[in-house]
Amino acid sequence: MAVSDARIAVIGAGVRGTVLVERLLANAPALLDAPLRIEVFDPYPPGSGRIWRAGQRPELIMNTVAAQSTVFSDETVRVAGPVQPGPTLAQWCELVSRDPAVADLPDDVRAEAARTVDGTCPSRLLYGHYLRWCFTAIVGAAPPSITVHVTAERVVDLHPAGTGFRVRTDAGDRGEVDAVILAAGWLARDDGPRHPRIVAPDNPIDQDLSAIGAGDTIAVRGLGMGFFDTVSLLTEGRGGLFAERGDGTLDYRPSGREPRILAGSGRGVPYRAKPVFDGVPTFPAQRVLRAALPGLIARRPVDFTVDVLPLIERDALRDAYETLARVRPQAVRDAAALLAGFVSGAEPIPALVAAHVPDPADRIDLATAADPLRASARDAGIDAVIADVVARDAAEAVAGLDSPLKAGLHSYQAARSALIDLVAFGGLTPDSYPAYRRFLATAASFGSGPPLLRPRQLLALHRAGIVTFLGPGMRVDAGDDAVRVAGDRHPPVEVSALVEAWLPPQTVERTADPLLSALLTRALARPWRHADGAASDAVDIRASDGALIAADGSVVAGLHSIGVPHEDARVYTLIAPVPGTNSPVLREADAAAGAALRHVAARTEPFAHEELVSPEGLTRGSGPQY
Repeated sequence: MAVSDARIAVIGAGVRGTVLVERLLANAPALLDAPLRIEVFDPYPPGSGRIWRAGQRPELIMNTVAAQSTVFSDETVRVAGPVQPGPTLAQWCELVSRDPAVADLPDDVRAEAARTVDGTCPSRLLYGHYLRWCFTAIVGAAPPSITVHVTAERVVDLHPAGTGFRVRTDAGDRGEVDAVILAAGWLARDDGPRHPRIVAPDNPIDQDLSAIGAGDTIAVRGLGMGFFDTVSLLTEGRGGLFAERGDGTLDYRPSGREPRILAGSGRGVPYRAKPVFDGVPTFPAQRVLRAALPGLIARRPVDFTVDVLPLIERDALRDAYETLARVRPQAVRDAAALLAGFVSGAEPIPALVAAHVPDPADRIDLATAADPLRASARDAGIDAVIADVVARDAAEAVAGLDSPLKAGLHSYQAARSALIDLVAFGGLTPDSYPAYRRFLATAASFGSGPPLLRPRQLLALHRAGIVTFLGPGMRVDAGDDAVRVAGDRHPPVEVSALVEAWLPPQTVERTADPLLSALLTRALARPWRHADGAASDAVDIRASDGALIAADGSVVAGLHSIGVPHEDARVYTLIAPVPGTNSPVLREADAAAGAALRHVAARTEPFAHEELVSPEGLTRGSGPQY
């Protein structure tokens, strides 16, 4: 094939790398009047990358529904490049169910696709097949002047060469490119635990649990989605079975290969179950916050605690009490005045609620929702208390958005995406940024939890004696010969192993990633700093297009980065693209792709053509159209 010297490297081929390839292909015809070769580097299969790769157990499920998973743009996405729609995961499942020739799927995956609808939380396995199909379809639709080549190697170094960069992987020198876009995803730290009895933090499918024996007493630290995956691998993954009762609750039938699991965290309670939506989850109106956002943005930086959090809470309470008035109108006096009071903010919230909701049992307390253990008696058995919290939350989830509490928490957590343009790149005062981080943690516990199936399974495992709750304030004492865990309300106990089921914040200054380390050493990257000069955990980039900022403050021409490594600066980068939401992931990728193409176009000399044969790579073909 005839190929020019115009080359752009995409480093990382997971969700964001796939989006970048699609955005490069969409933008190139208008921005680059020359042939282009896109070099994609990732040791894992393109599309799914490491996190969503094949071989995962089908019991591992997502907490996002199929209709809200995509890599394609739509009419809501404000991008400079062309919008080129494609199927959501739910639409793809319908497509492959109607026409088996669309994708070569294992029988069990095809069967799951056939029963997947808009509101289904699919397996990680199914999502990975979708992502790999998307990558193949995107490359297959490339114009004839563009080729895409995949190298299954890890990039460990980049250094300036001529007008571009020389790429080195763990297998050696891979030549020069004109521009680079990093789509690195979550980067490991260099200060993780190194202890023979501690399983260090990681993606659950990459944690080695094989040394945990049947009947061992172990501890699991972290009660978010990683916890539920770990518990699944140690129970269902070892042959245990769940059986449904007539009332929807579950019983667990052990295989005899399970350990005994002591579960704890800082908060002590698992992430809340997602409400059961009637179809695709809705997005709250958030009237108070959104009405105030233009004014807040105009006077950045603002104090999160004073200027922002009260608006989020008023929206959440408004939605909660609007639901209460709808499902139990007798519980509210003059609902219209109550709801108007939340919007106006003229009256203190406690007085407003007391005047309109006479029974204290009907009132919503966001602080208690964030910390449901704070009101429990100190002498109460913490294991039973937490089990009761999980059971009551599961009952609220069954009611869906007919639950006033779930409606309020749904509004609270949804504020994360509404705040992006306000918070990003220094929109908050430095001294209020810790409060914003605490809000994110609380919002994650409200809205980033599992589907209802998981807490039902957890309660069954608790009844079966497989899982016991340690409670809040979990502490670990790792000696040379033993690991002991304790909690604020639980005495120390020795365990045979500790599984870290949480991901510590990635950080520039303690990164274990060889490529980022090399960029820092070469002064091609630096941490983004708050207005007071304090270094954040984020890699510094130009807000408009993700161009890296060098140690001396200059822009590194032709070197861009998107996604998770910039969380403290760009904020809320963790969520994958959601259709119909003007996805920030898609906007960020489009801006970086356009900037890289313009950089290449400005530096391209007349082209020298050569024949390249790359049988190991994926090149443009006649794959499925999307």
